[in-house]
Amino acid sequence: MKPPISFLVLSFGLFFFGALVAQEMFFPTAQLWNELPPLSGDKGEDRETDDLPIEPNPDRPEKDALPIPAPLPLPSSMTSEEYQKLLYPFINGRKYRLPGWKVDKGVRDTGPYIDNSYYGTHNAVSIWYSPEIIEWLESDRKSGIPDGAMIIKEMYSPPAARYDSISGAELDAAIDGWAIMVRDSTASKDGWYWSYYGPGQAVDNPDAYPYDYPNSGFGQYCVRCHASAESEYTFSDLVNVEGYPGDPITFRVDKSWLPGESLEIEPIASHQALADAVVPGLKGRVPASTEGSLNSDFTQVFNQMQVIPADDVQYIPSVAYDHVFAGPAGPEQFLTSDQCLSCHDGQGLPFGPNMYIPSPNGKNVNLSPYGEWNWSMMGLAGRDPIFYAQLESESRLYPSKKEMIQNLCFTCHGVMGQRQMGIDHPGALFNESIPYVKDQGDPLHKYGALARDGISCTVCHQIVDDKLPLDSIVTGRFKVSTPGEFEKGVSYIYGPFDDPRPLAMEASLGMRPVQNDYIKSSRLCGSCHSVKLPVFDEKGEQVGEVFEQATYLEWQNSAYQDEFGSGGKTPKTCQNCHMPTTYPFLPDDYNGGEKAQPLAFRIANIQDQTYPQAESRAPLDSITLNIREDFARHSLLGINLFALEMFNQFDDILGVRKQDYMTASKNGLPFAIQTANQLAKEHTARVEVTNVEKTKRGIRATVKVTNLTGHRLPSGVGFRRAFLEFKVLDKMNRVIWASGQTNSVGVIVDGEGKPLPSEFLEVDPKTGEQQYQPHYEKITRQDQVQIYQELAKNTQGKFTTSFLGIFKHVKDNRLLPIGWTKSGPPGFQYAKETMPHGNAEKDPDFTNGTGSDIILYEVDLPASALEGGSVAATLYYQSIPPYYLRDRFTVAPDGRGTQRLYYLTSHLRTKGTPIENWKLMVRGDEVKIQK
Repeated sequence: MKPPISFLVLSFGLFFFGALVAQEMFFPTAQLWNELPPLSGDKGEDRETDDLPIEPNPDRPEKDALPIPAPLPLPSSMTSEEYQKLLYPFINGRKYRLPGWKVDKGVRDTGPYIDNSYYGTHNAVSIWYSPEIIEWLESDRKSGIPDGAMIIKEMYSPPAARYDSISGAELDAAIDGWAIMVRDSTASKDGWYWSYYGPGQAVDNPDAYPYDYPNSGFGQYCVRCHASAESEYTFSDLVNVEGYPGDPITFRVDKSWLPGESLEIEPIASHQALADAVVPGLKGRVPASTEGSLNSDFTQVFNQMQVIPADDVQYIPSVAYDHVFAGPAGPEQFLTSDQCLSCHDGQGLPFGPNMYIPSPNGKNVNLSPYGEWNWSMMGLAGRDPIFYAQLESESRLYPSKKEMIQNLCFTCHGVMGQRQMGIDHPGALFNESIPYVKDQGDPLHKYGALARDGISCTVCHQIVDDKLPLDSIVTGRFKVSTPGEFEKGVSYIYGPFDDPRPLAMEASLGMRPVQNDYIKSSRLCGSCHSVKLPVFDEKGEQVGEVFEQATYLEWQNSAYQDEFGSGGKTPKTCQNCHMPTTYPFLPDDYNGGEKAQPLAFRIANIQDQTYPQAESRAPLDSITLNIREDFARHSLLGINLFALEMFNQFDDILGVRKQDYMTASKNGLPFAIQTANQLAKEHTARVEVTNVEKTKRGIRATVKVTNLTGHRLPSGVGFRRAFLEFKVLDKMNRVIWASGQTNSVGVIVDGEGKPLPSEFLEVDPKTGEQQYQPHYEKITRQDQVQIYQELAKNTQGKFTTSFLGIFKHVKDNRLLPIGWTKSGPPGFQYAKETMPHGNAEKDPDFTNGTGSDIILYEVDLPASALEGGSVAATLYYQSIPPYYLRDRFTVAPDGRGTQRLYYLTSHLRTKGTPIENWKLMVRGDEVKIQK
């Protein structure tokens, strides 16, 4: 495994960029080609390179011999894995030391070495250049580089001074690894195949856990630096080459590397040793999913299906397959996020830290756009196991509409794949099988990779305001810019800041950053967060339409909106809350919240003015990046910690890479969970026990719950719920009366610990009606619970969790946002979609615009039991409540996605997590009972 691009090993003080440089390969020469090991017989056969003999060939080629190009085909003529099987033996055997190939004058540094720390962009290097590269350099970089040309960078542990007195076989044996560039202009925008090879390294295997970033391929992260070259993505210069005039750039190197001059530390001898120092035992990591145990409490409650063996669980293809890069003519409509991470991920030392800062808990946190987006439910939308199970249910309930349903659902959850497929093949419908295509030769592979990447960078950053009525853009029908619309081969990428430096992005991706205020608008979010769906009957006939999700509309009818008139009383956009400009989130008095610090970063990491000097670098004014204040974090979180914990505990099954490649940090997902938990507890709701008084029969207590969000609580999909637990405690802190208590799997129980019939909407044998908890203004029994939720029935009069079966709303008492009114602001056309339903509609303190609900609890208990006691109220949240899971496991128990969800939920460990006992605590209050 190669080391991540950016990290500091304190014990050795060495900094390495893994595989930044390029090599170009020539057309094959038959004689030499026949000496290479043959390709494996089968296309998919793995072949390790560990057993390849090292065949050092330290002798220089004859100076007068005719130049010989590299005996390899072009990388684009086969898969990357097949090409590596040719390339690695070629490199390992030093078969590039051919007549006509030139080499550097000696081993040289790429940056200073000071106080036992290295500040180079690569290890110490000695570079070999194929004849075509030399010819191009001799033409003053004007002749063009033909396909097949190579640049091969031999890398050594720094500093270069270590090797001043050695040569030949001894120097050859000191090589740590190689960074390689192979020219192939027909495959990618930058026109290079990039590779890192270390001794004994195996061919990339995207199925190998923990799904490491590939060592070789087109569209690699290397362009983050190489795009800053004057031309052709290389800093190569004849001044470094043996036989040409001039001296290479030199850097300060102190004596700390010498024996006795530093902390008695042996110099590192290989990339692998360095990688192991940073990530000990990474190759031996065991997937968390193999460590989990079956929750028998869960399977007893949810016994609608059997748990399948772990080996039978359908794995989602790993993130290593999610690789769609810009072609030679420029990008298509969408690219995967791995094309953005190289520059817009965090950066550690020595050229940082940037967007990567110390945390009070001792773990660094990655606040970069990629670093936080990657662990948001937007970044994970294309892998969401709950979504795939829901999709199977919808397809099973309405089989005649299956194709339409699947294409529609991927309009948001797999938007890039769904849209790109529609662009390439007008009229084609996306379906649930496409994200599972792993064969890179399959035409559908590209669309699956794009879909799995979720609501990715090139979605939001290409959206344009078409000024159409809202009804024209709901359900993900937003408009995006068209590649080449303003300039052939160039796409526009919109951001909030003035005066962006376009060189690096445009050179590497064919995408030009452009300022546009629309990206700061809530309307940009509203297209996907206003979901209008058809309503079907049991025969699959459409009988109407309904807003299945109305988060954006809820915000428009609140004190936070800024789109009608002069705006609400306290205008805030979606981005103000979900993309904060501070770390941590906005301060809060609750739990002694930390003081929020405003953020200011360079929002891209490229080879800019802060890097060591290099030859043939682009003009400084084109690569000097500004510090951006009001940097908006791409946290994009709600409080769906249930899904985040699934990704945390089952990363192997869901195909995610938990270690960030650019920083080597493993704290990204834990930090997202921590942030979402903080959001839940500090910025979601306020719970107050406003009054407690004794009565002749017991006590009377008033609880006030206030929604602090800019929309309903809960919002989004209608099956989410929040509920109040109200407890009366005696002087020994024992529960003597309770409403809203749950068992270990989140099922609400009565005073005897039995599940309430309303938890699974059971039919009352006396009335024949399904039982549920209505909206309460007063609660007097332990089987009465205030649950904030939406409940709807289908055309058959049965409660449903089908998005396409919402025929009649029976209950919607989700907490309204502050500033809500029955008619909404002047000009608002969707007041009906924001109205409560059921008893809540007639509750005056619920509908008064304060965002609050007041519940009176009257409890009959003897005075002796209450003496010295207290009352406590706590708001809990569940994104996948019991009745929802029961529906999934009942509707499509033989579906692969449903079976996977059952496996995940039945093995999910909640103890010690924010969702212990299958519920997320939001906020609470406790008050002593006065005498």
